[in-house]
Amino acid sequence: MKSKKILTICCAVCLCIGAMTATAQNQPRRDRVFISDLEGIWMNDAYIEALRKIRMPHQAAKSASPVVIAITRQGRAYPYVATDFDKAVFMMILALEPDIKPDSYRLVLGQKNEPTSAEDVTYIWFKGQRDADRKFRKLAFQEVFIMNGKWADYEHVGMELGPVMNGLVLAGRYKDNGGREWSFTEQGQATFPDKSFYYELSINDKKARCEYFEAEDLDAPEGITYYGYAWKTGKLQLFRAEKKKDRVRCEAKPFAVLTPQ
Repeated sequence: MKSKKILTICCAVCLCIGAMTATAQNQPRRDRVFISDLEGIWMNDAYIEALRKIRMPHQAAKSASPVVIAITRQGRAYPYVATDFDKAVFMMILALEPDIKPDSYRLVLGQKNEPTSAEDVTYIWFKGQRDADRKFRKLAFQEVFIMNGKWADYEHVGMELGPVMNGLVLAGRYKDNGGREWSFTEQGQATFPDKSFYYELSINDKKARCEYFEAEDLDAPEGITYYGYAWKTGKLQLFRAEKKKDRVRCEAKPFAVLTPQ
């Protein structure tokens, strides 16, 4: 009789363990990585470091080649874009696959968002760990289109490139030598003492003689006015500029010297 009770208890324990195992198998793994976990703009660390140091994109690109990887959702698809601001590649992410090694994965890319044979896909390997809040902020990518398969570290800098670049280069509040206020926002709004306008940074212009940004100007012949700028001893210098024969040139002397506030 005692043996029968023990057998009954053992059976119940086995059933309980089986149910727990089945439930665990049906639940998504906590460490599973999805394509959506990578969504946003990834910029290589070497370029970010150079840009943060001198805050001038043309000059920064001479010391560290810029590489940007963008992964954004469009409907049900996830395009993969890689660029060095000179050339770019556009592919579709078909899958994300884990590696045998921990914290290592690969993206499966195709020309179109449709079933593709193994011979026609390209793999982008990456590795990294989540932060405490389960988000990826640092990853190493083996980028094959722009970097020719060379590994490099990348930082997640946001969801749009424009605000990121503006924030690293110009965004902030300033005062000139007369105490007047000037400002640039990450969203591309510039406010001078006498006017306000939208601006766009030049991040890759090998013909230009200076760093510059384009300003919306309805009174200008092409609707655009050019301003040069340079950072010197912690202050922002602004120059008048013009475009001649597809080349932007800046005046030698700044028309304003601004102190960050």
